[in-house]
Amino acid sequence: MALRQARFVELPCAQAVCRGPAADRGSAARLLTGRLALLELDLPDTTPVVVPGRVHGLGSFECDELRSALADALPATLRDSLRTGFEWYACRGAFFHNDAHYGAVLFGAWCVAGPPREIVFARGGARAPAEPGDWVVFDPFEPHAVLDPATDRYARDHYAGAPASLFIGFELQLDERVLNAFDIRPARPGAPVLASSVAVNAETGALC
Repeated sequence: MALRQARFVELPCAQAVCRGPAADRGSAARLLTGRLALLELDLPDTTPVVVPGRVHGLGSFECDELRSALADALPATLRDSLRTGFEWYACRGAFFHNDAHYGAVLFGAWCVAGPPREIVFARGGARAPAEPGDWVVFDPFEPHAVLDPATDRYARDHYAGAPASLFIGFELQLDERVLNAFDIRPARPGAPVLASSVAVNAETGALC
């Protein structure tokens, strides 16, 4: 497996206001992506994940080996910001949505099984590879989807019966190091609002 060092990807879109459980803040100006050798882990069964388009949680866990591997893959300044807990997530493609309930963290997704796909950020005009070994850290307020490569729209029928993607979810706490690295600034008055209460078009990711 070819490995790839962590690199930041700029999002060519205007900063938005992230309105969540805590105080308003500006949206992250960049993603962080990389590629990491897979560990020998007992993977959960994805057979029950039959409904296409939805991301299914398959349980939480802690693993010192996993945390060490991910911490080593992150830029040195961000390693202490990695939280200890992890989650299993699986989907057969995922329609555009946001995860604005993750108020005080940036969200990470490490693909550990499944076909080649991409995590697509509609508002940000960016794509992150999502085949086994690929990982990405992003602002959970940004509308995103899991789609086949070079696909811009989610089509439910396309993913019915398709192979599942399996991810390990992880979190970076929003401390000063993370705020600076992802260029997260105070909320700007008049900027577009990203929140659980703001509808996202499931097919295109446009804010409704």
